[in-house]
Amino acid sequence: MPIYQSEKDFLRAFNRYNSISSDKYSWHTSVSENDQDCAFGYTIPAGELYFKKYLDTDGEQAIRVSRDCMERMVYLTVDSDIDARETSEQLYIMRHPKKTKLEQKSLR
Repeated sequence: MPIYQSEKDFLRAFNRYNSISSDKYSWHTSVSENDQDCAFGYTIPAGELYFKKYLDTDGEQAIRVSRDCMERMVYLTVDSDIDARETSEQLYIMRHPKKTKLEQKSLR
């Protein structure tokens, strides 16, 4: 059973969750080419979206988490607690300031 009403809601929550870590150690999405093992003991089938976080600066060691497990982690970490949600929202805003209309036009 999905925790979030839509994919958009989940992605917003995931971005807040990801803002807790530095950019160097943030979570990334990937699609598995082969079956992968989820850190929580599930199998991530080939062709499925999963989340990966590197544990070292060389990118040699990574932890992999299935989409469903990530949804649960995000909810338990940042959305089940109003203070954690607000703090992660503030961190996200600090790291991703909104661009002015002039800045947006100059990027085109």
